[in-house]
Amino acid sequence: MTWVGVDVVAGNLAARGSAGCAFENVDLEIAAGALAVVVGSAGSGRTSLLWALAGRLRLVTGRLLVGGRRYDEQPRAILDLVAVARLDPGCALDPRLRVGEVIDERALIGGPRFTEAALAASYAAMGAQVPAAQLLIGDLTSGEQVVLAVALAAAQQPGAVVVDDVGEGCTSGEARWVWECLRALAEHGCTVIAAASEPPPLDDVTVITLAHPRDAELPDLQETV
Repeated sequence: MTWVGVDVVAGNLAARGSAGCAFENVDLEIAAGALAVVVGSAGSGRTSLLWALAGRLRLVTGRLLVGGRRYDEQPRAILDLVAVARLDPGCALDPRLRVGEVIDERALIGGPRFTEAALAASYAAMGAQVPAAQLLIGDLTSGEQVVLAVALAAAQQPGAVVVDDVGEGCTSGEARWVWECLRALAEHGCTVIAAASEPPPLDDVTVITLAHPRDAELPDLQETV
């Protein structure tokens, strides 16, 4: 299975949360089918930025285009183009459920494109295997949980997938495996936008570095490493 990825372009983005400024002065360009990583420490706004790029967080200022659709004109189209794999609060796998239960639940809410065949194809694209249905989510490793969350989102065949806290709770070896899975998915066409506390150990990744809003005096930096 291949995906039709979408590009993401943002200029001077800013958003506020309950504690004040979530992020500001964000400029970025993510090519269709790229793996992009938002890097920042706690409080830098990386999770809020992912919510915004997915069209699910109201912006204070700035311009956002996803696949050529403007957020201020076609917000519903962006919701349809971008699938959320894992973002807190509100979008995370329940560790008390079994893998099969999570898959059944996604079949009910994931739209007509989600099928078990599409899920298997998503795993195949990442070079991984679907965990056994009877396993509890909480018994999967941190990396396996990330890959499952991404596969569930990718099986909906969106233009882009967003996923937060990649590498958290993983050994260095498992974190690298997760990043390689995400890169493989991007190589199959799906735009992947992840967030982490540090850049991945990979080449050809678009890295967007966020400073804490209180410390930021310059626009956020974007580079390709």
